[in-house]
Order: sequence, then structure tokens, then C-alpha cells
Amino acid sequence: MDPRQIIGSWRDVSFEVAAWDGVGAQVDLSCGCMFAHEATADGPTGGLHHLDVALLGALTDLRREGHFLAAPMETLLIDLPPAGIAARIILLVGLGDPASWTIERTADAAATAARTAMHHGVESAAFAPSVLDGGLTTAATAGMPQAMVSAVVAAIDTRYRLAERGLAAPPSLRRWVFDVGAARFDGAVEHFGNALAAART
Repeated sequence: MDPRQIIGSWRDVSFEVAAWDGVGAQVDLSCGCMFAHEATADGPTGGLHHLDVALLGALTDLRREGHFLAAPMETLLIDLPPAGIAARIILLVGLGDPASWTIERTADAAATAARTAMHHGVESAAFAPSVLDGGLTTAATAGMPQAMVSAVVAAIDTRYRLAERGLAAPPSLRRWVFDVGAARFDGAVEHFGNALAAART
């Protein structure tokens, strides 16, 4: 079984860290990110590669054909994923050119994923930043957990405020999972846990 750990909660949403990818994420909505092109010539690796393979190359094909350019915050929603993908909906969020990537862009992508999850009325969602799968280095991602947690918390707060004003239904979202690689699991639990604790103060 893939390692998973609850790190806390915000409003009615439980936050977790799990060592799985977009193929194996056991949630209603599984979200990943994709650059307009990889930072290396090898193409996507890791979980993003696994997802592309499970989709019979659709992600890289659609990008090459110009149907999904993976421009910043461009989205691709797959609501009929093939058997073998655990989630019932797949969302890809574009990150644009890796040379101009910033942590804030991934935080925006996490917020986009959270808003999409609440818009579609799902109970559980997982988010994989996918920047390492796109060829960036671990050093470039320092501080990313804090930015992602803050962005997701803000998106949840906005939806609750809309509900309080009678402008939207209360969100059905109850589980939010950050996907990480197994080798980084323990460190990710600490970083995401600290970020959520800070957001609650």
C-alpha cells in the first residue's frame, strides 16, 4: 500500500500527503501539471509519464498537436479516463515554459485544481505539482509546499464565503491530497504539515 498520512484539516477538508501519482490516486478528481515542453529532452518522467502512458500518450499527443499547449493555467479535463486510472476525473493544469516557471505559478495551479474540484462537487481530490517530472531540480522547488497550501486554503475560504452569502452551494470537498514521490514522502509530510499549521494560526 502507498504511504499516506493526514497532516491536518482546514474547515471541513482533511489534508493528506500520499506517495502515489495521478494513475493510482484514489480520489474523485486527480490533478497534475504539465509544462509547454520539458526542461530536458527526455520528455515527461515519473508520475506524469505514468499518466501519459495510461492515457495511451494522449497528453503528449494533444500538446504536440496544439490542442493542449500547457500554457499557464490552461486546463484539460478528462472525464472518461480509461480503466486502470483510479480517479473518475483527471485534470491537467498548464505551467507554461519551464524557463519562466515560478513557485507562485504552481501555487496558482493548485488553486485552480481546488476551484475545479469544488465546482464539480467532488468529495476528494489529489494534486501533483509535476515540476520534477517536467525536468526541474529539487533545489528549485524549495518553499513550494507553503505556497501550495496557502493557495488551496484561500480557494476553500473563498468558496465558503460565497456559500455564506448565498451565492454558491457549500463545497462538498472533504479530502485534499498532495501527491509526492515515495523517496520524498517523509520530508514532504513535515513540510506540508508545517505549512498547514502555519496557515491555521
